[in-house]
Amino acid sequence: MPDSVLMVITYLVLAAVFVAFVRERMGPHLVALTGMVVLLTVGAISTDDMLSVFSSSAPITIACMFVISAALEQTGVVDALGRRLLALSLNNKYLGIIAMILVVVVVSAFMNNTPVVIILAPVVISLAERLKDYPSKYLIPLSYAAIMGGTCTLIGTSTNILVNGIAQEFGQEAFGMFEISLLGIIMTAVGLTFMALAGRFLLPERLPPKEQFMDSQPVKRFLAEAAVTVDSPIIGKTLNDIIFTSAENYEIIDLIRTAAAPRAGVRRKMRVLLKELWPKRKVTEKRPVSTVRDVPLEAGDSLVFKLDKDAILELKKFVGIEFNPEKAHGDHLATGAATVAEGVLPPNSNFIGRRIRDLHLRRAYGCFVIGLHRQDRNITGGLPQIVLKEGDSLILEGNERDLERLFENEQITNASLVRHKALNPVKAPIAILVIAGVVGLNALGFMPIAGLAMIGAVIVILTGCVTLDRAYRTIDWRILLLIFGMLGIGASMKNTGAANVLVNHAVALVETMGPLFTLAAVYLMTSILTEIVTNNAVAILMTPIAIGLATSLGYDARPFVVAVMFAASASFATPIGYQTNTFVYAAGGYKFKDFLKVGIPMNLILWAVAVVVIPQFWPF
Repeated sequence: MPDSVLMVITYLVLAAVFVAFVRERMGPHLVALTGMVVLLTVGAISTDDMLSVFSSSAPITIACMFVISAALEQTGVVDALGRRLLALSLNNKYLGIIAMILVVVVVSAFMNNTPVVIILAPVVISLAERLKDYPSKYLIPLSYAAIMGGTCTLIGTSTNILVNGIAQEFGQEAFGMFEISLLGIIMTAVGLTFMALAGRFLLPERLPPKEQFMDSQPVKRFLAEAAVTVDSPIIGKTLNDIIFTSAENYEIIDLIRTAAAPRAGVRRKMRVLLKELWPKRKVTEKRPVSTVRDVPLEAGDSLVFKLDKDAILELKKFVGIEFNPEKAHGDHLATGAATVAEGVLPPNSNFIGRRIRDLHLRRAYGCFVIGLHRQDRNITGGLPQIVLKEGDSLILEGNERDLERLFENEQITNASLVRHKALNPVKAPIAILVIAGVVGLNALGFMPIAGLAMIGAVIVILTGCVTLDRAYRTIDWRILLLIFGMLGIGASMKNTGAANVLVNHAVALVETMGPLFTLAAVYLMTSILTEIVTNNAVAILMTPIAIGLATSLGYDARPFVVAVMFAASASFATPIGYQTNTFVYAAGGYKFKDFLKVGIPMNLILWAVAVVVIPQFWPF
């Protein structure tokens, strides 16, 4: 196939990939891999080209840094910081907020900033409550602080590592660990100053989804589990025949039956989930009949009630049911206050694509979904039939320990409960020493970052700072696959001459404008694209173009590479440009326009600062 045709196909594939990114019908990683496969099929890249992208050092480095970051998280380092900051706020609330932001900046410079935001978001919400203020005034700044902190070192964000790797493939010298730090500190100082003086007035007053739901519930509700006793007068009756309290101010959530298996001689447990909640009706009204409500009750049956405190006191006087597990035939019968928590579904959650009714959370974890927040609206009706999507916020009710177990096992991001992971006195220092060794030895030129990251990842696994299973699960394979796919598309642009055509047209537009204007254009284009599609994809596409443009104009390429690095990392205007923005968007109950209102000025200010400061450190 002629090169001109392959070039046109490459442009068409690139355009289709960008459209698919924006529409979000498929995961970005799958979109990028599909684009690479199409180009491989038509011959725009060879099999060797495809395989070569998997030998890139950047994805391997990113994967290893995910593992090291997980070690810091699992050994309780970040949680310990959060608890210290929460304690500090008891003495001085505003000092607690300031310290929180500064700690996030520093920690994000050396580890993956997404878990930092996830762990500290509940702490920030708690601090906001102590200040009697809206959490929405603090969650966006938390995300912004993590983003800006990530720009301060080479390993602070995957984008920095990726741009550095691509630049080396195009003949540029590798960046040092702290080569971009001074610029990052300046940008961070300007950004935080803007947020403190002006940005805070642009932040909305919104409650998190959990608080929105709780505000709509006038009475605190409890969960209570009771068993039908062996001599109960309600044996043989159905739920339709029984009034447990005079006001009927309760709901029956679950019916659990334990029966003897005749042949095996063992007990089996059958749990029947009610399709409808027990109606709050007068005795004289006719109740709707359901299959479960028509089932005669047996001794040992357990009923799970949802009710207020007064109803519990009345229910305990009801003859025929027993809350004392020693006098009942049920297992783990308990009465206690339920905790309401919020969990956000990340892209790798086991719940995505499943109906709420099929999750069987009561059976597995003793928890219930009582509300759902999706795209600026709360949903409380028809929950069982709703199919869950990425980014949904589930409002869950249950025991706090069960909720934490649910978050961990089903890969749901905890957005409200402050974690209580204790600092491991033996393994935490090992994890800290590993990250310090990776940073320090790279800064001293002992070994490239890819090799040090690999050594560090193996050490934290062998020493038990993070389990092997956790290490595999903590690696965001979607990011790695996205990078591999986009590297394949980048190879096609190089092979077919598509990249050169873009560079030549760009040269014709800016060759008379001077290097400063060109730098500003590169930064602005990268920043705009990052707000529309994922930052790593933009970095892969823009880095070769920036290098080619600078080389063609006779400029040093390094300041242009730095511009791409910062513009692709510093994404503030939309919730989709960066992972931490996406998380707080769901956790904070924000609207899309909230990010535009504060993020666009933030982007423009940092754009101006970057254009002025970058040439001071990396002359043209």
